[in-house]
Amino acid sequence: MDNQLIESLVTIVTFFNRTDRDQAFIKQAGVDLEAVSFQLFVTIGRMQPTNVSDLANILGKSHSSVSRQIDKLEQKQLVTTKDGEQDARVRSIVLSGSGEKLKKILDQTRVKMIDSALESWSEDEKKALSDNLGHLAKTLKNIK
Repeated sequence: MDNQLIESLVTIVTFFNRTDRDQAFIKQAGVDLEAVSFQLFVTIGRMQPTNVSDLANILGKSHSSVSRQIDKLEQKQLVTTKDGEQDARVRSIVLSGSGEKLKKILDQTRVKMIDSALESWSEDEKKALSDNLGHLAKTLKNIK
């Protein structure tokens, strides 16, 4: 059971982390976003407000690489940054109004894709999956 659970989780994480899938997803959504910035943009949207250090840690990228990508997203007016209130070296990052609109398009596209993938599932199976994933997410958040 434990190995099967881990294999399933790795398969799911791998599905969402593949850059070729990101490119196809961006194309399907019909949005102007570089694949290299996609995961960063999505992560900002889920964690906002956030900062470069947290993003670099979550994405497994260097601080400077994430900072450069944030600068690009800011130039595209998809995110806004401001110096931290307690430490000016820590930039607080949130989606801009344009970024929120783009996030909404991406969220709608993701829902359509998942709905299509789960088309043959019953409503009870979908609810059970949602409940169990929610329970797992809460449990994992509590691990120190």
